[in-house]
Amino acid sequence: MNDSDLLRGAVYAILGAIVIVVVIYGYAFMLLANKIVVFDNTALFLLGALAYSGALDLGYDPGPEAYALGSFWPTFVLSALIVMGNPISFGAFLGDWSRYIPANTKPIRLLAATWGAQVATLVPFLFGVFTATLVAGEADYVVALINVSPAWYAVLLIAVAFLGGLSTGITSLYGTGLDFSSVFPRLNRVQASLVIGSLAFVFILVGRLAFDLLASVNAFVGAIVICTTPWMVIMTIGYVVRRAHYRPADLQVFNQGREGGAYWFSGGVNWRGMAAWIPAAILGLLFANYPPLIEGPLRNVAGGVDISLPVSIGTAALAYLILIFVSPEPRYVFGPDGPRGVPSSAEHEPLPIR
Repeated sequence: MNDSDLLRGAVYAILGAIVIVVVIYGYAFMLLANKIVVFDNTALFLLGALAYSGALDLGYDPGPEAYALGSFWPTFVLSALIVMGNPISFGAFLGDWSRYIPANTKPIRLLAATWGAQVATLVPFLFGVFTATLVAGEADYVVALINVSPAWYAVLLIAVAFLGGLSTGITSLYGTGLDFSSVFPRLNRVQASLVIGSLAFVFILVGRLAFDLLASVNAFVGAIVICTTPWMVIMTIGYVVRRAHYRPADLQVFNQGREGGAYWFSGGVNWRGMAAWIPAAILGLLFANYPPLIEGPLRNVAGGVDISLPVSIGTAALAYLILIFVSPEPRYVFGPDGPRGVPSSAEHEPLPIR
């Protein structure tokens, strides 16, 4: 069967339907599906060493004309940012997943599990790096790789492509559905997942049929990295200065449709964090270079090297630290041991939850 937009649209529809069904049926079903997919896909990637033995050219040199941004360092930084988009894209909603972790789990176990999972993602990345040399110059990497693969492995590769998209889609939609239902409390998790899943399907089709899908994905991943990372930095600083002290019940005030509590601050917004995050994200986008969709006016100040991420990270960290020194946060957000290394205001009691 020949490749076509109609065929791809049908595959996207099937994948999308399966993802939504798994997500709707809940966490246990999603966890089971992901366990199967992750371990099977990893085994199939490793099996690629046998399938392509003797065909890989480890000394392959595409020449300078192959650099997407014209030279090595700008292209390398762009590639590194895209790779970093994988773990960072999950950073914003790890808190949602943590609700399923037993309260007595040791922090070192959480850190080790998170770090180990990200290290494991090197398996598919390295698979892509090595196999890209087999299909250099081809317009469609997946189709070209299937065509040059042994018949027995081509079948498995199709399964990898299908199951990989399934696993990523399930994880992303479940987490995003949780986030969306928290921001819009009137929607439960299932309703929020249906809304987000439907919108995502439309965006995928539009991106595939109306735009360069690869460029769109790269730009979207880049935007996620630039906009999400400074927020993660702010949250990490808050975690450190608060000595990891949080009031679980107060964290649920907003998604319960209530007001007050330790984290209500000014009308439900911690303006210090927002005042650091928004400028950091905007400034990062001004330095970004994800052609042709995102090309910030300051993208060439470092000789073509994309410095958007260090700019956004540095801006967020510096701005937030300055703000919590100039306008200290209330004493009650820091817990019984007080703040670590930063001042606090004299407010000792938060607004009552109502």
